[in-house]
Amino acid sequence: MKNMLKEKLAQGVKPLGTFVGTGSAAVVECLGCAGLDFVILDNEHSPIEAETTAELVRAAERRSITPLARVREISRPAILKLLDVGVQGLIIPDVHSAEDVRRIVSFAKYAPVGQRGFCPSRKDGWGTDMPGSVADVMAHFNRETLVIPQCETAEALADIEHIAAMDGVDGIFIGPFDLSISMEMPGDFSNPVFQAAIDRIIKACRKAGKKCIFFTGTVEGIAAGFARGFDGMAYSLDAAIFIEALRERVEKARQLSK
Repeated sequence: MKNMLKEKLAQGVKPLGTFVGTGSAAVVECLGCAGLDFVILDNEHSPIEAETTAELVRAAERRSITPLARVREISRPAILKLLDVGVQGLIIPDVHSAEDVRRIVSFAKYAPVGQRGFCPSRKDGWGTDMPGSVADVMAHFNRETLVIPQCETAEALADIEHIAAMDGVDGIFIGPFDLSISMEMPGDFSNPVFQAAIDRIIKACRKAGKKCIFFTGTVEGIAAGFARGFDGMAYSLDAAIFIEALRERVEKARQLSK
């Protein structure tokens, strides 16, 4: 497994992705055909679980689009199962403390970084694709697996410098909606206090040498995010993109048919 998203982030390529909540392998393939760099298979806000995630990972691999997954919760099975079916990175929601992050790293990284359980699985062809010894496999997946906690709570924000600098953390994903809600300013993204929080997260990532990824619901927000200094951007979600694109065409067709 070579993590192309990790490579693109290291090269400053400005990767673009989206969330997938439909559970459709065909949609994932289409997103790859459209030229996106990564998908985030959403096990938190959609019905998707590990079995469906495995099918979506296969679809992503067919179209050379990096499969990440947002986990349902901070727990060993929620993290381990997604890694074992082959996701190449984790977005972890509902982080409140450095202790939460220590647990995440423990579940997601093999020794000596963490305590991830070892078992041949889909990720390594059930043992047939292992690149060398068990120690080699552990080192390989520790190196190629992205662990990216979300900063979406006021508690995580308060300790973001510590969290971003922790061993085993590859970057921070900012969830603007839940962060603004936790800061008691729901959806007030223009609020100077909220904007200062975003600047603080970016600064913490830069100081720690980690990547910072942001979510936007608009095309204009993609360019604005990269201009601001985010390393990667997640744009909208598959269902919303489909609805928006089709609605635009339906409205145009109705206008032309008058």
